[in-house]
Amino acid sequence: MIEIDESLLVRLAGARAFGQGLQCFEEGGVRNVVTTDTTTDAAVRDTRQHTVRLRHTHRMMEGECDCDESDGIEFCRHCVAVALHLQAQQTPPKRIDKRGALRQIRRYLFGLNHEELLDEFLEAIKQDRSLRDNLLQKARLSSEALSYSELRKTIDAVGIEDHLFEPREIGGYFRGLESMLARLRQFADRLDPLIFLRSVEHVIRRYNTDIKLIDYAGDYSELSTDLLTDLHRVAMERLGWSPEELASYLVDRGVTERWHPFGSLAVLYCEDLGVAFHEAAVAEIESRCSALEKFAAAGIEDKRMRRLLLQLKDELTTA
Repeated sequence: MIEIDESLLVRLAGARAFGQGLQCFEEGGVRNVVTTDTTTDAAVRDTRQHTVRLRHTHRMMEGECDCDESDGIEFCRHCVAVALHLQAQQTPPKRIDKRGALRQIRRYLFGLNHEELLDEFLEAIKQDRSLRDNLLQKARLSSEALSYSELRKTIDAVGIEDHLFEPREIGGYFRGLESMLARLRQFADRLDPLIFLRSVEHVIRRYNTDIKLIDYAGDYSELSTDLLTDLHRVAMERLGWSPEELASYLVDRGVTERWHPFGSLAVLYCEDLGVAFHEAAVAEIESRCSALEKFAAAGIEDKRMRRLLLQLKDELTTA
């Protein structure tokens, strides 16, 4: 039989399938092995049981499996697991650990040219949805011409469509949200400032909708809270607004009930934005209250807006 080593299996199956097969082998997934001089039959337990046949001589090895990846002709991760079982039977026995496997894979990848390396990488992406989605976010956000509608699609792809109750699902939602926010932050400088701000506002509005569908967020939301608040600050800073313009913008947001899910705008931003913003915000609120009084004198009264403005002024005064 051909001498089995890691580099042979990586060539036959690819780096990703080798890693998966190694894990399957180490977890004891290979069973009912029957070996002759030229063939080895085995059952491999993965998410379900698969039937594998290896054909081998002193110069070659081929494999087939009933899984979708193999389709009866390709050397898949289950073939790798059976081959590793055979390797363990060869003398002298060689212990395979994950660190050693990674070193072997690194040496193999280092020897590939650009096109071969790209092919290996794309093959890995096909089999890993999480990795594929992560890279798709990067690809979209790396475009300087990215429109607001395209950014909205990226944001909405992370959103919730139905209630979440299980901790695993809730944790998965927040990990996806954190990843998307980190990508937005990474590519912020490449985006038009107004498009960037509108996108962050859409994240906040979307979050307000999603959080209502989550049974109990617990500590999951803390990092998302910090990332989104920081992202909003960055978006405002990039526009270079004067204290008066910034005050007008945030007062608009402050009187929109529950626009920001993380508490009072005064508490979130007043200290960071400084005295000039604080004074401009108070002046903006007083100006709007005066305008409401004139409308009230003319018989047009908006008690709700007046209450929200006075509440925001009180928060600013005590912040």
